[in-house]
Amino acid sequence: MKGLKKLLCTLMLCVAMGAMAQKADMRVGELLNSGDWFTLEKEFPAIKDSVQTPMLRLMSEALLGYYFNRPDKTIECVDSLLQYHQSELGIDNITSMLLVKSVTEANRGDYAVAADMLKDFKSQLVAQGVAMDYSLVDEAIRFYDIFRDCQPMSVDVPKGDAVIAMSNDSIVLKIENDTVPRGTTMYVPVTVNSKQYKAIFDTGAGSTFMSEEFARKAGVRILADSLLIRGGEVVYGQAGVLDSMQVGDIMVRNIPVTINQDTTLNKIADIDFVIGVDLMALLGEIQIFPHDGKIVIPARFTVKPASGSNMYIDNRSLIIRGESGGEAYDFLLDTGNGLAALYDGFYEKNKAAVDAKSKRVRRLTGGIGVVEERDMLLLPEWTFMIGGKNVMFRNITVTLGNNHSYDGNIGMALVNQFDKVTINFNECFVILE
Repeated sequence: MKGLKKLLCTLMLCVAMGAMAQKADMRVGELLNSGDWFTLEKEFPAIKDSVQTPMLRLMSEALLGYYFNRPDKTIECVDSLLQYHQSELGIDNITSMLLVKSVTEANRGDYAVAADMLKDFKSQLVAQGVAMDYSLVDEAIRFYDIFRDCQPMSVDVPKGDAVIAMSNDSIVLKIENDTVPRGTTMYVPVTVNSKQYKAIFDTGAGSTFMSEEFARKAGVRILADSLLIRGGEVVYGQAGVLDSMQVGDIMVRNIPVTINQDTTLNKIADIDFVIGVDLMALLGEIQIFPHDGKIVIPARFTVKPASGSNMYIDNRSLIIRGESGGEAYDFLLDTGNGLAALYDGFYEKNKAAVDAKSKRVRRLTGGIGVVEERDMLLLPEWTFMIGGKNVMFRNITVTLGNNHSYDGNIGMALVNQFDKVTINFNECFVILE
């Protein structure tokens, strides 16, 4: 979100404090400015009481709450920031904090609260003649208004562990003589209107996603015909609600659905029905057994490791940390990606080694709105420490010019190396076994 990194260096210089307190404030400001949420989550409890600038303390707690799934704390701290520290925050940070709060409210199903809060904020600024870029605010308002009258999504989970059958199938594109390895995709059986279908189980998707044809077949109630969808490119689709579906023995109700009217992807792959992170997060924890053909929703959640959180959630994107050669890297955990890919941030830190070891290849790539061949680098292997495990990726691509805020997209190339992958959304950790 725009504005979160425009923080508080000049303010800190104006505050009189002891050496220890000054050190704590400067460290927190440094981590906020860099967006290093993993390190802030690890260090903040030890230095919190030494932070002398109230706004810094509240900002840290608000953003740690947002990224590490503590919604009540996020809302409490944002409200305090806006009540007591508006003049110190400035308009960019006020906007960012309101957007953080709106996402938090919407993720809990309170779409009307999220929309009305942003509408009130914008109307006040417009009345005061404040000239600024309102595009992010307007986009959020339009989206939240679509679902404002809908009930929050809910799940009914049977007693004991819920087991969902899963097939981990090789990806085969509808391209003649295609021999490039594509990895695998996880499919789960989903029952809609007494008919069973296969849906991709995708931690890289924020919500349930359907093609236009499949949405008609499933009986999705269309709420909007002009939804902005950000994928490979920005395209327009539809938004709707599916009244209910059954995944294994789990009944899900009031499911927000994003509908893709563009058929580009379906020309090369059957992508009609995707289950995303909004449902997974509602379940609290998922345990993936890629070689046993099942996904388990445990009745008793896994205890958080002593090492703490190694995942954060940025508006339903799962970001996990890896380390290599003394450097830290943040990756999107995306089981919709059959393999894995590294991006510009990784390349810039390892340019000499990558250039020496890799070869240039041309591969088909794509997303919503775009499918194209692109030049990329192919690394024979690279090892990261992820979740306390050494994970070697073989023949991993390095794609450049992505302009992503994270260092790569790690999908089934990670999952398939283990017998069990636990993703806990409540306390934000991943365990590889």
